[in-house]
Amino acid sequence: MLVGNGWDLHKHSSSNPLYLAGLEFQEDGFEAYSDGDIVLHALCDALLGSVSKKDLGYYFPSKEPTEKGLRSTQMLEKILEIIEYDKLRVCNIDIIIISQRFFVSERREELEENISKLLNIDVGKVNIKGKTTDSFGLIGDKKASACLVTILLENA
Repeated sequence: MLVGNGWDLHKHSSSNPLYLAGLEFQEDGFEAYSDGDIVLHALCDALLGSVSKKDLGYYFPSKEPTEKGLRSTQMLEKILEIIEYDKLRVCNIDIIIISQRFFVSERREELEENISKLLNIDVGKVNIKGKTTDSFGLIGDKKASACLVTILLENA
């Protein structure tokens, strides 16, 4: 069994659309060199960590920016190649999105379905939860949102 954890946090920006789990929403997005998808960034880190392949910043360093606006789905594709995803099987993925800006419960099924498509797994292996900070701190002030991901894999 292989376990990986990942997390990401980005400041909100009214000049970028919101991307979550590879889907675009017509709401304020994040300040980022890429599309700022906190769900996919945290998922990439969890995948990399599960097989001891460093972190997302190692492959997409901020000191050497890649293409401006790079889609996080493209980043995920590269990470899946790096970890030799075709030799692994996902047991389950647990995702927590922490935000005061949007309600995850309104999008949960759509987000879970897209993660299952991106990873070619049964949607029942993906669980997404939404949390707030009860208006406390950077997230509570609606300045940023974060995501935590835990993944359990096994060799195929």
